[in-house]
Amino acid sequence: MHWVTIEKAAEQTGLPASFFHERTGASGEWPEGRVWKWFDGRKLVDLDALYDLIAKRPSIPSKRGRKPRQTQCQEEHQPA
Repeated sequence: MHWVTIEKAAEQTGLPASFFHERTGASGEWPEGRVWKWFDGRKLVDLDALYDLIAKRPSIPSKRGRKPRQTQCQEEHQPA
């Protein structure tokens, strides 16, 4: 699959269409012509280029849902 509409890209990836609109608009976060382009008044996304872009970007470690690790110093000074 090559160029698809934003709606089809949202369907294929499970991401909301707003995610694509935010990154292809004035923000310029995704390069026009390589990951997305205008065609007949519609934004099209190249899913292969998108997956390549995602694969090449570093992943930032998430701390969501994890308890902070206690250091030995914190364990020694906790009130009883």
